[in-house]
Amino acid sequence: MELQISQRDTDVLLKQKNVLETSVIDKYRLAGQVTQTCLSYLISLINDSYHLGEHAPYSAAELCLLGDSYIKSALSTAYKNHVREKGIAQPVTIDVNDVVVGYSPEIDEEVNIYFKPGDIVTINVGSHVDGYTANGSHTIVIYPPGVLSEDGSKKPTGPLLGASADAVCAAHIASETVIALLAGTLTPEKLPQSLTGANKVVNGSLIRSIVDSIAESFHCVVVPTSKVRRIRRFLAGQSEGVVAERDFKGVVWSEADQELQLLQKSSKFAEQGTQLIAFDKSKNAAVNNSSAIPTDDFVITPGEVYSVDIKMAAIQGNEGPGLVTLQTVDNITGKDHSNDTFSPRPSIYVRDVTVSHQLKLKSSRKLLNTIDKSLSVYPFKLSHISDSFPIDLSKDIKEQLKNIQSDMKSARLGLSELVNRHIAVNKPIQRARFIPLQVILNASTSTGINGYDAENPTLPGLELPLPRLGVTSLKLKTLLKSSVQIPVARELSTVVLNTTTNQLIRLSGGSTTAKPSWVHSNYQLGGQYVEGINELIQSTQDERFGIKIKECLPMKIKFASDATISGEIEMET
Repeated sequence: MELQISQRDTDVLLKQKNVLETSVIDKYRLAGQVTQTCLSYLISLINDSYHLGEHAPYSAAELCLLGDSYIKSALSTAYKNHVREKGIAQPVTIDVNDVVVGYSPEIDEEVNIYFKPGDIVTINVGSHVDGYTANGSHTIVIYPPGVLSEDGSKKPTGPLLGASADAVCAAHIASETVIALLAGTLTPEKLPQSLTGANKVVNGSLIRSIVDSIAESFHCVVVPTSKVRRIRRFLAGQSEGVVAERDFKGVVWSEADQELQLLQKSSKFAEQGTQLIAFDKSKNAAVNNSSAIPTDDFVITPGEVYSVDIKMAAIQGNEGPGLVTLQTVDNITGKDHSNDTFSPRPSIYVRDVTVSHQLKLKSSRKLLNTIDKSLSVYPFKLSHISDSFPIDLSKDIKEQLKNIQSDMKSARLGLSELVNRHIAVNKPIQRARFIPLQVILNASTSTGINGYDAENPTLPGLELPLPRLGVTSLKLKTLLKSSVQIPVARELSTVVLNTTTNQLIRLSGGSTTAKPSWVHSNYQLGGQYVEGINELIQSTQDERFGIKIKECLPMKIKFASDATISGEIEMET
């Protein structure tokens, strides 16, 4: 659905408000600092509890609540009386192993998870100031309890090995390469000619080709929903699949990008001599400058803000070629298409501003009024509407948790009506799954290419996951019973291409906050771009003549002995 907005208002919202003036960059910087601090804070909690053994391990629900509380508290006094909307842009999610996105359990969740050695854990956070957003994700490794070294500190007994290590390496190298490539657009003369050619232009096709090459080097696959996209004020991808975004600009990976490579490996198609052609996502669609359909036909322009979200899944150890896809899970029996015990209920919701309805329940009207007044267009959780949120670490923690649970209980009835009327849409919890190619080739689609999965909306133009084979999303869902789980590593950074100083401002991620974990892969970087990638990374390390990248540093955190749920750290800025 398209909102009716005048051309004048469109120019103000999409163009004038996104010019990188000093005031706008300052808001981006503050959001980046808060995101970086929250990410650093959660990593320290995990290290202290799981690796150093300084206190009892934190559960995923506790980490999510502490992270959300920190972001809300840190921005409560910023731009007071000057900025109306600020706070959480992405509720903290803790995604473990094959979970790709969306797992953020509430404190009243019946099933809560703890980590075990060998797990890879992705922490996803986000904050915004006046709609200027900084999201960040980083994957860390859970090691066995550390052993004492000669200097008295505890260190892991060894690096992580196997498929998870391959995914972590591929995601880190791909993310750093893309960010360096974006930074090079500010000073094109410093870009390696072996990457961009003589024209020194960075476009969507080049970004896709480089990331795919890195994935192939480490025997990995770029997981669907990975993207390198432009973001703007209040438009950071939080409502993708719910509301189409005009002037979408970015590279998006989907199952269709794996399809051609898989068919080339199939003996059935080789024997028949079937000619394979590249699939054009924009075919039979009006693609222009104002289109919402993703296409690689764009050029990176300085003065914009980009989100670099790379997810990698290692296919090492799987028998034969296959497809990496996503599976939506929930707590309703039979909907997750598997026999495992991981069946959480979605806890993150987003307001669909294009839908209105006359609500019957008083609790529904009260909840909707609270959402529209204080939670803006960004995702939210029920715990965020409680009067006891964010938790005050200087007061009785148990009493505050009890109050939050009580407020959530009374709001769930109202939320049910909002969801049923599609006023609020839940953000799905998705897991990565590997489906063997033979299973896909033997499948038949009774609904033809017109079958559409309304429960899991996607970006425009990506409704048909396997267009060459004519396999719809509904049919692909039925094939998940023959799939196996596959670990995923994710790196997400938000970057600003600042034309005033000709440097890239990295709002989230980086070596200071998101230092890569100790892993060892049996593979190394190769392919046609290896020389150019090495030259590009070396250029970013030359502080005098190289490509300029400035990383937002986290704020200082005050440590205390009796402050959090488990009684360890106090969050103050």
